Amino acid sequence: MITQADIFDTTPDAWIEACASYREKGLVSVDWLTAVDSGNAIAVLVHLVRPGTGDEVIVRCTLPDDARGVTSLASLFPGADWHERETAEMFGIEFLDRGDCAPLLLRDEPVTPPMLRATALPQRINTHWPGAEEESTRRRRRMPPGVRAEWVDADE
Repeated sequence: MITQADIFDTTPDAWIEACASYREKGLVSVDWLTAVDSGNAIAVLVHLVRPGTGDEVIVRCTLPDDARGVTSLASLFPGADWHERETAEMFGIEFLDRGDCAPLLLRDEPVTPPMLRATALPQRINTHWPGAEEESTRRRRRMPPGVRAEWVDADE
């Protein structure tokens, strides 16, 4: 039977304390850590589990627009290290109080993190889209899915 994990919302200031309290309750393993860009806010989520029991919780904190950082969990949960590096690289989130956060997946440092909704992905914009060239003038030109009009040069 699949169950839904409880979600505990916290602030960035209380992030480490909230996760530490769940560690004291026996949820000692990080299953995953990621971020979600909802368009108007970025939330950092960690899924903590107690191995072999099915006990689990998701701790979520929403980051303010002016500060894209949260305290690192790597000192509490060593398994969070790789997840934090990936999340930092893909979403541009700074994990404070940790060592090296070297890139894992991208060879060149992008101008903006690729998983943010505001990031224009060149491959998507440059790929030929059949809906862009209509044979009939009755239909309006359509943009490829996920490409905003302001990302495309109007002269092309």
